[in-house]
Amino acid sequence: MNVEELSNYIRLSRSCVYKKVMNNQIPFIKTNGKLLFKQETIDQWLEKHSHATVTELTNNISELLKPQRKQRH
Repeated sequence: MNVEELSNYIRLSRSCVYKKVMNNQIPFIKTNGKLLFKQETIDQWLEKHSHATVTELTNNISELLKPQRKQRH
């Protein structure tokens, strides 16, 4: 993807994308003076920087608090 495509994909302004590139806050490829972005890499970056919802947090806590069954050997 180019800057314009990425901007539309992640719904950030082009200037915000350029700022993130300048600060090495987003994965990018620079070739022949052009900035490019791999969709798979951007998707991984988005996932890494996402925050869990209240429901996800509640479910995770519930799983952690469940009593563990003792295994018979």
